[in-house]
Amino acid sequence: MSGPLPALNPVDAETYLTFQNLLFGEARLLDNEQYEDWLEMLTDDVHYYMPMPSRYNRDEKDSSKHPLEANIFNDKKKHLQLRVDRFRTNFVWSENPQNQLCHLISNIEVFPTDLEGEWKVLSMVTVYRNRLDGEERRMIVSRTDTWRVEGDKVKLALRNMVFNHAVVPDSNLNVFF
Repeated sequence: MSGPLPALNPVDAETYLTFQNLLFGEARLLDNEQYEDWLEMLTDDVHYYMPMPSRYNRDEKDSSKHPLEANIFNDKKKHLQLRVDRFRTNFVWSENPQNQLCHLISNIEVFPTDLEGEWKVLSMVTVYRNRLDGEERRMIVSRTDTWRVEGDKVKLALRNMVFNHAVVPDSNLNVFF
């Protein structure tokens, strides 16, 4: 086959690599608990959202058949800042001593939106978490992001996340995805 493969709203290679590096850098910040630097990657009006996992039979897709859904995250930037501030108190017993975290980013797709300077970015994150007791957890999350230019930086404006598990795979979620 010669020539590029057809794609829906493709971005050029430079744009794709920019977002790939952006997501890899974000993962490194989260792994190293550089939360203040991570918060700087977010717009002031960011929405960070993850519903509880729910599974329904295929014939029950109608939302009127479902009870109100709970959320793991439904945060704006000020709420994310409160979570970070809480980590810094050293009173989060499940994080003391520090857990070992590793965010692996994959399946990155980048699409322009209808707005200039804004992109939709799809990705998967696998978070490996190892606690002091030797218990290891692996959490897999699908993400749909909106990133936009603010000043001279590209910042996260929206992150919708979905667990790829039937139930929440850990007893506490003091982890950003």
